[in-house]
Amino acid sequence: MFSKNSMISFEKIEKFLDFYVKVLNVQWKIRLGKPNNRGEEIYNKTYTEKLRKIFNSKNLFRRSVSIAEIVSWLDSFVVIESLVNFLKKNLTQTTLNEISLHCEYKISMSKNRRVDFVIQYKKRVLLVEFRVSEKFPNISNVWQKKELELIIYKELIKNYIDESYRIYVYAFIAMPEYKGKEKIHKHVTYNEKNVAHLGEYIIKYILGRMDYENTTSK
Repeated sequence: MFSKNSMISFEKIEKFLDFYVKVLNVQWKIRLGKPNNRGEEIYNKTYTEKLRKIFNSKNLFRRSVSIAEIVSWLDSFVVIESLVNFLKKNLTQTTLNEISLHCEYKISMSKNRRVDFVIQYKKRVLLVEFRVSEKFPNISNVWQKKELELIIYKELIKNYIDESYRIYVYAFIAMPEYKGKEKIHKHVTYNEKNVAHLGEYIIKYILGRMDYENTTSK
């Protein structure tokens, strides 16, 4: 359902790992700095060119992708890699195979609005928006902005999705994990806990396992 209008789709979410490790072959870090400035260092990298070609080949978006967008994708891919590994540890292979992942989904009749990620399990759909904040998100309004976007996206998708589907939303706010080559340990810990929280959210609400408990996200 979502693959046709997505930049990249994985009918089995675990396949994202092959794409990230083998196709892109990138060792990416979420670093401090504005996306355009960070993008200057990767403008002609092989993985940057691959992402440009993938974006252009779908012919969905009627414009070229910016380097800032590519930086944002790579940041979010770090989180998705961690999320998939979390799900692998906590789900059976059979269940994992039933979860699909779609990146940069273009919402129909929305003037080119795109959802960062769509995660689907049977007739349950999770819309995920991603953002990096250099300030701890609980003291900023970045969550509220992303959640408002998601509510709008949800309503737009409900215009044409079958009524039997349930749509959920999740704003993931990450923090830069490195300042140059120096690791920011408290930010790394923050991101790890939030990946675990997202994983728990998926297991509880998208898979419907309300009795699941994950102590690492507390």
